[in-house]
Amino acid sequence: MSAQIENLKQASNAIYLQVASLYAIVCLCVYFFAALESGFNLVFLGSSALAWMLIGWCQFALFNALHEGLHNRFGNPHQEFLAYASTAYTVGFDERYRKVHLDHHKYFGDPEMDPDYPNYGNFPRTKRAFLGRLFLNLCGWLALLQFLGVRQTSTASGEVDAREPSGALFRVAVTQLIILALFWLTLGWFYYLWLWIIPIVTFGKFFSSTRAFCEHGSPDDRPTIRTITGSFLGEKVLGVFCFHYHAEHHRYVAIPCNRLAEVNIQFAESVYSEGAPGEPHYEHYRKGYGSLLLAWFRELPF
Repeated sequence: MSAQIENLKQASNAIYLQVASLYAIVCLCVYFFAALESGFNLVFLGSSALAWMLIGWCQFALFNALHEGLHNRFGNPHQEFLAYASTAYTVGFDERYRKVHLDHHKYFGDPEMDPDYPNYGNFPRTKRAFLGRLFLNLCGWLALLQFLGVRQTSTASGEVDAREPSGALFRVAVTQLIILALFWLTLGWFYYLWLWIIPIVTFGKFFSSTRAFCEHGSPDDRPTIRTITGSFLGEKVLGVFCFHYHAEHHRYVAIPCNRLAEVNIQFAESVYSEGAPGEPHYEHYRKGYGSLLLAWFRELPF
């Protein structure tokens, strides 16, 4: 098996075109929004909500593409600076997030040590709490808390990554100033906030947290790593960059996203397991993200 796994470790340069396509979609959204905008009215508000959803999804997808960079798989060979410049700095993250994410793998399921635990732990006990969780992810508050948390030099383990490059925050700031300048020279500075920052903290965070909740949440609070298939739309929206093969990723972290489907086909028997007490439970849910959320919601009391 080790030889077969080794053959699947080659990343694809298609990620460059995929990331470029996401920015193209953002530009098209901004262009059509500018063409429709005609004052602060219902057309403005309706087109704003649609633009936030589409741009927020693109930003979420860029965050998923960053994941390949965190595991040194952004292109073949891996392009470190290009990974962060194109997928991290633009949405407010920097090199220190790698340590945060690797802590998620290392301490998965630990409420104190896993920095991603708030995104999937403490499963809601009522329908109201369930909907409230979704709303808090959509309103922007939790995105702000996450941003401030990542800014800390300490990680969940209390350690500092000595390899962290200097000037990380400076590079994020310069990138945001460039994006601000582009908006200023075209639509105006206000639209940097309206069409870039608001989508990040609302729909971008909503998509990201909902995905993590589906892939790791469990009504019995059992540490779960879940692959989710069965819905083409769900796989392409929430599972973009093959995040829906999440159990395969956690089992074989060196495999790039473009080869995870092959892992699912070839090594399913070695991926999914009940897990010993205290160990993660690996499972395959075959009815899609929406079906899973709806099934959970229906089982909860009011």
